[in-house]
Amino acid sequence: MNFDIDRQTLNDLAIFPNNNSRQSVYELFNHTITIGGNQVLQDMFNNPLIDVAHIQERINVLLYIEEHNIQINLNRNDYDFAEFYLKKHYHARPFSVITQFIQKVIYAFKFNDDDYYVIQTGVKNILSIVDSLIKFTDTLHGDLPKKIQEFRSIILDTFQPEEFEWLQQLIKKRHRSATDMVKADHFFRQLANEQIKTLLKVAYHLDVYQSVSKSGKALGFTFPAVIETSTTALIIKGLFHPFIANAKSNDIEFSPDKNVCFVTGTNMAGKSSLLKSIGIAVYLSQLGFPVPAKSMVTSAFKGLITTINLADDLEQGHSHFYKEVLRVKHVAEKLNQSKNILVIFDELFRGTNVKDAYDASLAIITAFAEVRTSFFLVSTHIVEVAHELSSIQNINFRYMETIFEDTTPVNSYQLKEGITEERLGMWIVKNERILEIINNSLKA
Repeated sequence: MNFDIDRQTLNDLAIFPNNNSRQSVYELFNHTITIGGNQVLQDMFNNPLIDVAHIQERINVLLYIEEHNIQINLNRNDYDFAEFYLKKHYHARPFSVITQFIQKVIYAFKFNDDDYYVIQTGVKNILSIVDSLIKFTDTLHGDLPKKIQEFRSIILDTFQPEEFEWLQQLIKKRHRSATDMVKADHFFRQLANEQIKTLLKVAYHLDVYQSVSKSGKALGFTFPAVIETSTTALIIKGLFHPFIANAKSNDIEFSPDKNVCFVTGTNMAGKSSLLKSIGIAVYLSQLGFPVPAKSMVTSAFKGLITTINLADDLEQGHSHFYKEVLRVKHVAEKLNQSKNILVIFDELFRGTNVKDAYDASLAIITAFAEVRTSFFLVSTHIVEVAHELSSIQNINFRYMETIFEDTTPVNSYQLKEGITEERLGMWIVKNERILEIINNSLKA
């Protein structure tokens, strides 16, 4: 079973680069050195985990690398050329035959400079890669996570003892003979081609773990505590949006007894950024990656559905409101299929008139509140809906604070308990002097 997420959610949260955002969560961690590492990172991002044990296994690797300051020497050129070299095929003879015609091979090298360069450079780069992986195992100590143990075993046990000893001797040689090069070439591309590819895969994973560990630390992220529990749980302290410089932090908490968080606030108070930061934190926790918060305790979710930047569908002839209705229907169908889903709606039913938005929001949120096996985060500026819902015990009411300093509204970007009573729409209209401009045009 895969983690349930769709393109709308990925775009809402800017998980990958898209037309709506100049930044992406992926790029925050994409500091891999090798092309293979970049591909592994993409694969991880495209496949969030749902099993607590698998998530914790990845967290343990990242924690070990960070706490022990483990580093592996990775040279992009070595790996790029090694991949090219392994894929380039020649009509190689068995080594026992080659040794009998070594002079012919040397002459062949001389008369085919391209082949000679590929073999010489390919052998040199693979020996360098093997050397760096062996040195990596030498830095390992203490209680090793399961995945690190697997990597260590692959590196040290991929070759037979005599092969491993020969490779180490060849690595140490300052001047390798033509015989050394021919034998190594035959070994790497004919006898041990699959073993070499396996080592490269290990290196690419280590590249990712090293990149994620360094990135998370530089960004001030922390590792989530993903717990095995029969009920869904989510507690985040010091949550912030990773794209916002000097972002304000907030706390949020869900439980089966408080499975709905209803957020009110004025325009530009920070509701959308809050919702996005929660979605990003949950997504990263499902990857086993560090999250933008001081602490996070969460169960493993089965899916994440957001509706934040919903656009009209002109090709289908769907209005914004109809798209919202279809989106709510999509959520309802998912709730029938699975449990432990986090659902986020920003400004629910903004695409219709206030009366219909009020009635529809009231009906849908009341229904959501009955689904105790999933969590719901809904924002709106229609505060009357919040007041009508106030009798439902499992709804947490929060608002993004706006205060007035003299006659000027100031957003604190802090999440407070309760329901806001602030309204800024008419203040913004007056502040922009729109009516004055219209009246002046009539006088002209």
